Amino acid sequence: MNHARVKALKGNKTVSRKAVKSGRASGAVTPQGTGSPMASLLTSPTHSTTHSRPASDSDSDGSDFDLDDMMSSIHSADSLETPADDGASGPSLDTDALLTAIQDRKHNNTELREQYLEAFIRFMRTRYSEDTHLWLDSAAVSLTDAFLKGANRGDSPRERLLSLQSYCITLGTVEDMEIYDAASRALKQILLDDDDDACRVWAVYALAMSVLYGGGVEEAALETMEYLVDIVQSDGESVEAHDNAAIVSAALLAWGFVAGHVDDYSDFADAAIDAFTDQLDSSDVEVQSNAAMCVALIYESSKAHEAETGKPFQLQYDPQRLVGRISELAKLSAKSVSRRSRRDLREALVSVVTSLERGVGPYYSTALYMPEKDERVPPGQRTEDGRAEYGYRYKLRIQNRAAKVDTWSLYFRVTMMKLLFRGGLEKHMFINPVVSECLEDANFAQEYTAEDAKKARKKKD
Repeated sequence: MNHARVKALKGNKTVSRKAVKSGRASGAVTPQGTGSPMASLLTSPTHSTTHSRPASDSDSDGSDFDLDDMMSSIHSADSLETPADDGASGPSLDTDALLTAIQDRKHNNTELREQYLEAFIRFMRTRYSEDTHLWLDSAAVSLTDAFLKGANRGDSPRERLLSLQSYCITLGTVEDMEIYDAASRALKQILLDDDDDACRVWAVYALAMSVLYGGGVEEAALETMEYLVDIVQSDGESVEAHDNAAIVSAALLAWGFVAGHVDDYSDFADAAIDAFTDQLDSSDVEVQSNAAMCVALIYESSKAHEAETGKPFQLQYDPQRLVGRISELAKLSAKSVSRRSRRDLREALVSVVTSLERGVGPYYSTALYMPEKDERVPPGQRTEDGRAEYGYRYKLRIQNRAAKVDTWSLYFRVTMMKLLFRGGLEKHMFINPVVSECLEDANFAQEYTAEDAKKARKKKD
């Protein structure tokens, strides 16, 4: 496992939701108090009595992770309303009050518990600071335990979903957690028992986060990858979700995320690529797209393994034959899906084809352009006759800085972090120890607009 990105992975029967279903509370109990959950959880900052102004949180899946030439609108982290930087310590949450609120089923009904979970998620996404660790780290084990119980026994699908998201965000923020063994059993049970697709999808993500950031050893990471491949290969049947595209797609994304942290999975690569190539014929565009990207990741990992050991992965598939097959899929146009979905699938498949043909990362554009006079173009971004290609168009943008996403490994890791933190990722990128390690190979550089270039030329003239 890559120890530069993840610190060394270390080495009670869970009651299923169905087993306790008949004993659930009705949710009709009147909640305690009348104040908002956020107001009741906020405590004064360490060195200031003035709370920072809360930032807005977007529930959309908008992203700072975008194609330069993407036609659709892109949510910008710059548009987030952020607290003013007045030198004071950041606000904090009363974790004891939060734990009491989400576990006191006698006095707090389902709706109120959901509101407390939403308040925690919103706070972590939009108001995170270095000072967050002063109160979060010591309570992290108790919180993750409570979140898992809520994910397993929550009365509503939304309560269970918010519990899973809170669990993942906590793991994505606090270092050196040691909860993997119990958490993996609970999450696998949830994946089998829950009847809500969104909850099951997040249970898959939570399992991947647990093995990487909850204290799992490298052997556990490889076992988790096998578990996810079984889901893909069986079309979800292995977790009693037969032909469930949402679960299969989540398993593919989670597999790519875990694989992006593991140095050597050569013994498991052939079985994985076999399952993934079967899913290239899926009727679901997201499954097709994720499956193709996982194939690209395997060949990228094989290339890296060969550079380090002299031996590539032993794979039964000829990459050139895969190129032909995926190229044909990119030309097809399923009328049953939206135009945007067709476009996104086509872009993803073309990107994989380019990756397999050229040995490059995701969304590399071979389109030619005329560089500025003083612009430096990397040698790998020029054709044999010296012409410049646009190169990597997929970037992670944080304010006025951007990092090219130039490997499939980084692509999957950025995608998962964006799912967790959404537009609030900019607050976590450089100070959250987990995110910083996860994305440490994202090399940020100052990004200049066309207007900046125009001003620079005028100044030079």
